[in-house]
This record gives sequence, C-alpha cells and structure tokens, in this order.
Amino acid sequence: MAVRGKLFVHNLRAKKHVPSELSQTLPLPLHDGKLSGLKTINAIFTGFSVDVTDDDSIRELCLNGGFGQGMFSRAFPARLTCSREPGRKQKRKCPVSNINASRSDSGSNTSRLDDKTRIEPLCLFLEEAFFLMHQLNMLKLKTIDDETISVEEAFNTFQRINKGFFAGYCAYLYLKSKNWIIKSGMKFGGDFVIYVKGPQFYHASYIVLVQEMYRGKQLGRHVMDGLDFQGFNRVAETTAKDILFLEVHHPDSLDLSNGVDCLEKIKDVRVAEMFTKHHNYIASRNMIDNK
Repeated sequence: MAVRGKLFVHNLRAKKHVPSELSQTLPLPLHDGKLSGLKTINAIFTGFSVDVTDDDSIRELCLNGGFGQGMFSRAFPARLTCSREPGRKQKRKCPVSNINASRSDSGSNTSRLDDKTRIEPLCLFLEEAFFLMHQLNMLKLKTIDDETISVEEAFNTFQRINKGFFAGYCAYLYLKSKNWIIKSGMKFGGDFVIYVKGPQFYHASYIVLVQEMYRGKQLGRHVMDGLDFQGFNRVAETTAKDILFLEVHHPDSLDLSNGVDCLEKIKDVRVAEMFTKHHNYIASRNMIDNK
C-alpha cells in the first residue's frame, strides 16, 4: 500500500499505573507457547461484532497487539485485570449474575457454575477481526449456527454492514504498519482512536477520521463542514487528543462491488495524512459576514 504524507508524531500522556498482568506485551499474537506455528483463534460473528470467548485466546489477543475490548469493561476484560478492578466490575454484571446469586446456598457446584456463566467475551470490531483473518490467517470465524465463514464471505458481509468498510480496513492496515494500537473511535465520534504501545500504558493520541476518495471525489460518508469540524475540535480538545484525517484513495480501476478485486488491488490503495489546527470556525464566519 502506497503512502503519501509525512509520518505523524505522537502526543504521549502516560498512565499513572500499569497493572503488572498487562505490562508484558508483544506487537502481534503470531505464535503459540511452543513457537511451533500460527495460533488458531476461534470466534463467532454475531451480526454486529466478532466475539472471542476462550480464555487463552482472549489473553493472547489483548496482551499481544491490543486487540478487542471486553463486552462489560472499558478496555480489557475483567479476567485480565481482576487484581485491581473487582469492585468496578460488580457494577457491570452479566444478566445471568442474578440467577447465580439466587443459588448462593448450593456450595461449590454454584461457584463452578458462576465461573462458566460469567464469561465476558472479547469483542473485535470488524476491521481488526478481518485483519486477523486476512493478514495473519489466525482467526477462524463462524456464525452463531456454527457455519464457517471464509475470508471472501467475511469481506462481503462486513462491506454490506458498513459501506465504508474497505476504506476503513485500508486505513487500519496503514496505522498498523506504523505500530499503532488501534481501538474503535465510536466513543469520540471518529472511526478509530490510536495508542502508542497500548491503552494500559498511554492515553490515546489521536482521533482518526477516514475519508474514502475515488477518482478525486469523496464517497459514501458525510462531507464534513465547518460546524462538524468545530465539534470534532471541541471533542479532541476536551479529551486531550488531536485529530488525524486519513484520505484513502482508491485506484481508478478498482471495482468496489467486487470483494475479490478489492483484496487483490489493496496494495494499489494510497493513504494520505491530513492534520488540523484548532480553529474557531464560528468566529471566523462572523468576521466574514460582517465585512
């Protein structure tokens, strides 16, 4: 994938405390414990996200590459941070916890039942799940009915769910090539938020907005006007982050309706970086109107 633009720098704000159980990390979960080959991770596509429930797989993905987010947690599942977050996790109990509480007088059998029913899945957003399938070939995806989903089927399904999925995936690959840890940016109104090393070490440096370009025109997404830009600037400023626009330029010969063609020509996609400066759009507009 071609890259246009200068390498952006990070805005580092370190976390005050890094849990010991989250301090040992690797860039990617490429190997199993014996380094004998690629580790296979099974996941289920729910129709909105990709869920991983196996304990070892969750630990592998979270600690080696910062993939996924706990369904009932802010970042890492409670099973990885149990030494420092038990109190907070009790506020986000699974629905089955009420059933388990009513059986508190049944002894050790109930405790074993609780361990099995209080499983917190690791949720992968679509771009990172497809990265694990397409690039690392380590994620085996199935439907709720236990039917296997191939890479091409996953791409077509994700593209139907999100019309800008291919552009988002290209932007994800670009950021991953620069060793950023990438999380969903939905909370901040963006496509991604990106971290240096991981969210357990530093706060997010950038809110990333992806703009899909084809033959010089922006596709599929709302074109940002001045008021939108002002709003994003306010969100970024109040959360001590910067805004990064990534323009994903598709080659002219690309057929966006053909998943096979998209995957074959992904190396021809160009990504351009665009940075913003804090700007009072409303004040500037009033000055122009008063002239």
